[in-house]
Amino acid sequence: MAMVVKNNMSAVKTLGTLNKNSSALAKSLQKVSSGMKINSAADDASGYAISERMRVMVRSLDQADANTQNGVSLMKVAEGAVSSTVDILRTMKEKAINAANDSNTDADRAIIQKELDQSIDQIDDNANVTYNGKTLVDGSKMAKGDATKTSMTNQSLNRETTGSTRIIDLQNRNGEGLNILTTDTLTISYVIQGETYSFDVDIDETTTIDSALVDASGPYVRNNPMIRAAYAQYNSSRAEASSTYSSSYSAASSTYNETIHTASVNYNNITTNAVSAINSASNVMSTNYSTYNSWYLYASTEYANGAAWTQGYGSVDDIMHSLNGPSTALSNYSSASTIYNSTSTYYASVVNSASTVQASTIVSATAVRDSAYASALSTFNVAISNAASTLGASVGTFLPYKLSVDAGDAVGVAASGNTVYTANRENAITITSGAAGVQYQLSGITFSVKDSNGQIKKDVNAVLDNFSESVRAVNKSEDHALNLQVGAKANQSIRIGLTDMRSEALGLKSSMGTTLGVGTQAQANAAVNVLDNAIQKALNQQTDIGSIEARLEMTSANLVTSSENVQASESTLRDANMAKEMTEYTKNNILMQAAQAMLAQANQSSSNVLSLLQ
Repeated sequence: MAMVVKNNMSAVKTLGTLNKNSSALAKSLQKVSSGMKINSAADDASGYAISERMRVMVRSLDQADANTQNGVSLMKVAEGAVSSTVDILRTMKEKAINAANDSNTDADRAIIQKELDQSIDQIDDNANVTYNGKTLVDGSKMAKGDATKTSMTNQSLNRETTGSTRIIDLQNRNGEGLNILTTDTLTISYVIQGETYSFDVDIDETTTIDSALVDASGPYVRNNPMIRAAYAQYNSSRAEASSTYSSSYSAASSTYNETIHTASVNYNNITTNAVSAINSASNVMSTNYSTYNSWYLYASTEYANGAAWTQGYGSVDDIMHSLNGPSTALSNYSSASTIYNSTSTYYASVVNSASTVQASTIVSATAVRDSAYASALSTFNVAISNAASTLGASVGTFLPYKLSVDAGDAVGVAASGNTVYTANRENAITITSGAAGVQYQLSGITFSVKDSNGQIKKDVNAVLDNFSESVRAVNKSEDHALNLQVGAKANQSIRIGLTDMRSEALGLKSSMGTTLGVGTQAQANAAVNVLDNAIQKALNQQTDIGSIEARLEMTSANLVTSSENVQASESTLRDANMAKEMTEYTKNNILMQAAQAMLAQANQSSSNVLSLLQ
């Protein structure tokens, strides 16, 4: 080795090795201290990118799981409200059954009614339950859908049963006759808007299901205040429209008659004056003509006499003197005839002109009158149409229900617009409400057959009264369903539509505040079926909520598993093997210390040159 002092290459190389060892030691120290083998993109560019994507996925999955847990909490709040409503309805049915027992007095039923009213009020409180300020089961979180009609389906009657089937010919599902007699009485009770309506149908040889239902609709049409109000409004609008039409018609007729009268007066005045003028001219001509004739006759006579006289007794001057008079008369007659002819021409002109003006006036007046008539009639028709439309919108088809014309497996139309069928796709008869929406829903319908002694025919009623709700009445709704984001990517969500659990939607109360009544035995008996339908609505909603809760819990478990798996993959890429890294760190530490010692030794080599300079 050369003895130099300017460039100590041994020291320089040792310093380079020292720096490398120092850098390796720093990296090992960072890995050991952080526990990760990739601390920056410089450590492993592709591994770092993959790891960061996995970290984003883990955090997204964790947030989705948190969303799911919040969704579960929301659904538990809704479930609690609906569960409370089910409990209330269960109690209400007990009370209705109690009120249907004639061991109770009217005073007892009045007390029961008070209990039911409070229970109904509590159902509305349950429907207004909130989560984070959002009301859940008051109908404000429904999915998009059209208004639907209540459908009540009976699958206990024979498959061939239709609306035109006679009551006395009704059969059960097995084709066995129900033995309904003409001496029996069929009572049909139904509830709409909290009001109970009942009608006793006298069964005869021609009574069909259709005719019985039409007869039973009478109390509803006669007594329903909404229909009475709607008809009153219709009649008022019709009367107002009729009055307006009559006024317009009278005004048009009066104007027409006045115009025609004026034209007639003018015509008569003009023609009267013209007739007077021609009569005057005719009188003048007649007078002159008479004078002319008189003179002419005289002259002719004189002439004849004169001629004879001239021949024997007189002179020619006497004859000429006699003819002067007729000549003057002839001149006067000619002048009078000219006046008459001129007056006749004027008369014809005046009459033609007056007639033309009169005809034109009549045509114009007729057109004005007809136009006014048409305008008044159009206004009348529009007013009547609007009144009828208002009436129709107020009371639907005026009937509380109707029997489906087709007694098949289709029982109604859901809010989605899809046709609803019987569960087993077998034929059945279905009674539907007259109009769509909660306002016109058929809350319940009860059929009861009694024999001539007033005894209930239980075997008949078990079949005939077995109508259950197959399509629930709902109002038209825009899309207000809840969206729960339960995934790490867009559109990974669960849509939740919560139906209306208010007492009105359950058929227990009207929009005017009228509540389901149990004031009489008949009302209480009808209320039992209404409450059965309400309980079914609540249980259906509870089932939907429970199934969504179960799905959310499974989703949460899946999200946790996914998060763990992604995190495990990210750990494989990024977490450091501490035993390995400690071994590496120890190695690099020893190398660092060795490089430092060797650098010290290399620096000593330059000082050896000084011994040569002494």
